[in-house]
Amino acid sequence: MLRSLGENLYRWRKMLLIPATVAGLVVGANWTGIFEPVELLTFDQFFRWRSQEDSSFLKLPEKVDPRMVIVTIDESDIITLKKWPLPDGKLAQLINIIKKENPRVIGLNIFRDFPIAPGTEALNDVFSNTPNLIGIEKVIGDAIQPPPILSQSKQVGFVDLVLDNDGKIRRDLLSITSEKFGQKLSFSLTLALTYLKQENIIPTLNHSSQNEDEIIIGKAHLFPLDKNAGNYVNIDNGGYQILLNYRGGEKSFQTISILDVLSQQYPDNLFHDRLVLIGGTAASIQPSLLTPYNQSYPTSGTIIQANAISQILSAALDDRPLLKVWSDPLEWVWILTWTTIGMFTTYFIFNRNSFQYNTIIKWSVFIVSNSGLGLLLIGGSYLLFLKGWWVPTITPLIAIIGSSMIVMVDKWKYLATVDSLTQVHNRFYFDKILEQTWLLNQLSRRKTSLILCDIDHFKQYNDTYGHPAGDRCLKQVAQAIRIAIRGTDFVARYGGEEFAIILPKTDSKEARKVALRILRKTKFLKIEHSRSSTSDYVTLSCGVSSLRLEDQSSAKTLIDQADIALYKAKEQGRNRVISYDSLLVSEN
Repeated sequence: MLRSLGENLYRWRKMLLIPATVAGLVVGANWTGIFEPVELLTFDQFFRWRSQEDSSFLKLPEKVDPRMVIVTIDESDIITLKKWPLPDGKLAQLINIIKKENPRVIGLNIFRDFPIAPGTEALNDVFSNTPNLIGIEKVIGDAIQPPPILSQSKQVGFVDLVLDNDGKIRRDLLSITSEKFGQKLSFSLTLALTYLKQENIIPTLNHSSQNEDEIIIGKAHLFPLDKNAGNYVNIDNGGYQILLNYRGGEKSFQTISILDVLSQQYPDNLFHDRLVLIGGTAASIQPSLLTPYNQSYPTSGTIIQANAISQILSAALDDRPLLKVWSDPLEWVWILTWTTIGMFTTYFIFNRNSFQYNTIIKWSVFIVSNSGLGLLLIGGSYLLFLKGWWVPTITPLIAIIGSSMIVMVDKWKYLATVDSLTQVHNRFYFDKILEQTWLLNQLSRRKTSLILCDIDHFKQYNDTYGHPAGDRCLKQVAQAIRIAIRGTDFVARYGGEEFAIILPKTDSKEARKVALRILRKTKFLKIEHSRSSTSDYVTLSCGVSSLRLEDQSSAKTLIDQADIALYKAKEQGRNRVISYDSLLVSEN
């Protein structure tokens, strides 16, 4: 009983070490950045599933942002206008038409660092008399200056974008601080804050938060990314960066072409009290940029800016989730949890007898179970993504496969060494353990003992009660032997109804005591045997030998002597223990 309990505790302790070890190794590998590319691709796929343009059954399309209108300038517009960049006069005309409908704020996503005649004076007049007009500049790398008039009145935001290693834009840079120019806000944030000001919403720092950089804008809580945020590894997190929770492509926004605005062919009040963004979408004037959606369609800088603006507005006013990441300890628990689920799923499946010995079934079950867990993991990660959380997906999936493989290999190893009927070790493993015992014995110089046990009159038992009853008898006797031997002893099914027990560092006297316990435990089972000429119940005969195993021949001698002793036990009436030194011990 104690031995069985000890074996169960050892097995479960080993099982619990598997997920901890695998999760630790996977987390360690993740720190090297090896999983970052595939995690980012999964992140992109979540956006595509949520996109209006995606035909996936998982799609949950976002509504068109009702607060924004984008005045686009595409290839056909440029061909019709026959000039690019737009002359200052034409740009002034465009802005004046929009101003008539009293938009809440106008964003001009067109560089204007030098005048383009004709109409420069008219455009300067517009810049001077439009307090809700925001222009752009570039401050990182090759700087591009903003319009001087807008710069003087601080109606400017930068449009610099942050690229990941694969060239995609997944982060939004909200502010930059340097000794040269102090702090500057992004174009998207400047537009959003100008719009929200009329809602009496202004950004505040949350001084009660553990994160001193937390910013509250209405219902939105912003947290800057650190170098290892989420599935990123050692990124450049300069400035104040957050993840960009895209709404979608151009179809996610209400758009109108510049030609329709100039000809005033648009619905009444289209621009009234809205945020109007003016910018190019033509690839010839603004090269398409890589985003999570690029496998479906290209994305212009203007549309990226629109997404950045929209995420601030919708988070502040509608409580639409901003994308956030978990702390490292929480991510570790997430990975460990899935690793544990993978291990236990494989463990319980492979402990079903129907799966243990058919290789095709084993591999099929392994693939199906891990595929099912993988789908469950991806589905769970996607649901969390919809709630605004970016959590590891591929990393725990690898951990699931790793823990499942270890359990499966361990089970195969176990099945290769265990007798399928009695669940004690088999003859092959017995020979291996005896060889190892011989090698260890050369160091200890102590005796090794061997007990060979044979079920008395087992053929008659099978003939009388049938082979199913014989199988049950073998199982019960094997369990009785396991209970009777010591924790350091090793039992195996040696033949049909024979069992062998290796007793390391044990002399003949102690081995006889163990053999007598085996006899008593077997008789205590009281397995009826009406055809036995020895007893009314099933009994055993045992032969004991003891030697110093100095070479391979002595190991063979140990077996031969135990076999001789077993033969003498049967010859002298069975149900007894006889050692090779001819000491007879009877069990009455």
